[in-house]
Amino acid sequence: MIVARSGAGASSGRPIDRSRERPLEAPLSLERRNALRAELLAETPRWYVPWAHLLVPSAFGIFAIAAAIASIRDLRPLVLLTVPAVYVLANAFEWWIHGAALHRRHPLASVLYDQHTPKHHMLYLTEDMAMRDAREYRLVLIPAYGLFLIIVGQIGAWLALTWAGAPNVAALYAATAIAYAVSYEWLHFSYHLPQGHPVARNPIIRRLARHHAIHHDPRIMQRKNMNVTVPLMDWVMGTTVDRAPS
Repeated sequence: MIVARSGAGASSGRPIDRSRERPLEAPLSLERRNALRAELLAETPRWYVPWAHLLVPSAFGIFAIAAAIASIRDLRPLVLLTVPAVYVLANAFEWWIHGAALHRRHPLASVLYDQHTPKHHMLYLTEDMAMRDAREYRLVLIPAYGLFLIIVGQIGAWLALTWAGAPNVAALYAATAIAYAVSYEWLHFSYHLPQGHPVARNPIIRRLARHHAIHHDPRIMQRKNMNVTVPLMDWVMGTTVDRAPS
């Protein structure tokens, strides 16, 4: 999408502040996206390790899931309804936060918008979604500290519900909520793999990736295909489309 930008930051070597740029509903040309990719890669900190960003927070999440499940004792079948209930709520929250904070500037979460709309959506378009460089992981994945905070928050809810006298509900809540966060991370990452990658060729991933790729059309990105994982709430809210506008 086209934005008003100054060349001063690029020429001085300083990161460009895109926080006040107002995106327009038109795609950047390939030439301008290549220039943007070079700028964003140049901003990558020297300490950044792509594989650690991908694996370490998720490993922490998987450990927390395993600990929650291991804590379950004398489980009653009715309590298992916690899993679908939490999943649906997480899917609804994902749908809402995507539109409310990732595509609209919110004063309490401006960093989410800054990372998502002026960078991620400028660089990746419906027919050109693939990462070219491992350093682009930081443009696709949730910031590592963000995923850690999400997981720690769910652990806190687990402990609070356990203290309130519902340990199995608490454990299933935490396991489902953390699994949802980790699945969001890995599914979104898979959508931005090269088309020839074995994961990208999986029929289920390919279908979900197409749903997300259509969302990357700048003309509809603020209102259509807002789910990144399973488009359940998109279907419920009538925000799912099967093709980008012609």
